Amino acid sequence: MSLTKNKPYIIFRIPQELRSEMEQDLRRPHSYACERVGFLFTKSKWIDQNKILIVAISYQCVADEHYIEDPTVGAKIGSEAIRSAMQTMFDMKSGCFHVHLHDHQGRPGPSATDKKGLPGVIESFANIAGGQPTGILILSKDNFFTAIKVTSNKRLYPASLVSVVGFPMRFCFNSSRTVIQDNVFKRQSFLGPSAQWLFENVRIGIVGYGGGGSHIGQQLAHIGVRHIAIFDGDHIEDSNLNRLIGGQRKDILKGLAKTSIARRTIKAILPTAKVTIINSRWQDAPDMLQQCDLIIGGIDTYAERQQLEAECRRYLIPYLDIGMDVYQSGEEPPTMSGQVMLSLPGKPCFWCYGFLSEEKLAKEAAKYGKVGGRPQVVWPNGVLASTAVGILVELITGWTQRKDAHIYLEYDGNIGQMKDHVRIRFCDKTCSHYPLQNTGPVRFKSV
Repeated sequence: MSLTKNKPYIIFRIPQELRSEMEQDLRRPHSYACERVGFLFTKSKWIDQNKILIVAISYQCVADEHYIEDPTVGAKIGSEAIRSAMQTMFDMKSGCFHVHLHDHQGRPGPSATDKKGLPGVIESFANIAGGQPTGILILSKDNFFTAIKVTSNKRLYPASLVSVVGFPMRFCFNSSRTVIQDNVFKRQSFLGPSAQWLFENVRIGIVGYGGGGSHIGQQLAHIGVRHIAIFDGDHIEDSNLNRLIGGQRKDILKGLAKTSIARRTIKAILPTAKVTIINSRWQDAPDMLQQCDLIIGGIDTYAERQQLEAECRRYLIPYLDIGMDVYQSGEEPPTMSGQVMLSLPGKPCFWCYGFLSEEKLAKEAAKYGKVGGRPQVVWPNGVLASTAVGILVELITGWTQRKDAHIYLEYDGNIGQMKDHVRIRFCDKTCSHYPLQNTGPVRFKSV
């Protein structure tokens, strides 16, 4: 098994539901096989000439009768199992990974039997994969081994990052983990021994850098998040100064882009930060968005949220949304409200929670109340952004050990209260709007 390191850069995302399904299946006892194997089906996309994104969409176990009794190996499967997997690949137009489990902590590695027998299986899969990556995935209790065929040659490459998309996330980088020793971050060491290393390596996207987005950028810099991509095509105006963190009066005269203000603010706090700025809507640079491990959005309309959530679901990216509004009815004082929501693949979406609906999208009249055009002030944006950053840190580090992925918080700005939205109690805990089988790049089918 010829395994070549470092090229290309491969991002491999697996939903937590599939990770659990694989582990549960591979732990089942068999009457004579010492271990089990299975097949993970994937969709992929080349982001550029040297970077590829692979997303897992479904898992197929091997039927008991398709194992061959052979005491010299842990598990041996017959041609029926291979043919079944290849048929599924053909039907789904997907890639396929041979999966098995090494039941220990730490990064697993292939056995001598794996090295001898599995490259031939990968070649067989590659013959019908239509350019989709194929390969080997070995699970351990807390990590992965990958050997991936991405081109027509016989070389196999490791994934640069395997992430399990769940609550919390699990990030398995191929690079060596180093201890970050920096007095700047010593008071947040309670987040865990790996927290600072994770902040150094994960990639966070901020969509919309107006009010809430500017708070988020500043806070990510303070906690040490080093890779930040910012999507915003606007330039600062005088009406932005009441809420745009880092904005200055002299920036208005220069017509400075909000993304430039973002980079200046972030790098003033964290000089080593690598800030990628996209001076346009995210729809104009989808490849940049798809590389992000998590997204936080501070956008205005229901239609924008619908589009962004759909894109994040398709590429298995957790999406945190923040938003605020001010309404006024008659002679009553204005009512300030807001929300912080998490859209996590496999879990309830904005449609499930009733936050998005066809009626709302049709009217789009609830954007702003009768207070005037786009009412925004700095303090509720700060509350909502801080709450979202706290959830993001929990997603990355798992420091609270909470397993509840259902996050829909409502904010009452008149009394300064944040609480669970009542709709959490009544929505289905699984999502039917974005099935995992629809994950990955859009593929058109002739009719």
